[in-house]
Amino acid sequence: MARRTPQQQSKHDRGVEALAKYYESQGYTVRADIHGYEQPKTLEGRRPDVIATGNGEKVIVEVETRDSLDTDKSQRETFKEYADSHKNIRFWTKTV
Repeated sequence: MARRTPQQQSKHDRGVEALAKYYESQGYTVRADIHGYEQPKTLEGRRPDVIATGNGEKVIVEVETRDSLDTDKSQRETFKEYADSHKNIRFWTKTV
């Protein structure tokens, strides 16, 4: 988990919430690692920011700020490898 300034953490959490709401509006079932949502399950021992399930797919999203972009590379690599090794799962990173 990245160490962020309070301002960057707030920006991160707003980004997670926006993505969660977007996927909900598209009919996905969403788990998000912020207050008000059920937490996503860990994947390979790491917890993604958002997992959205629907429309025959699962989407894993990791939200990064400038504070965490470099320090969380291994976590993103883990999620990408997980998605690449499973059918109908995709991973992407959102920088806020």
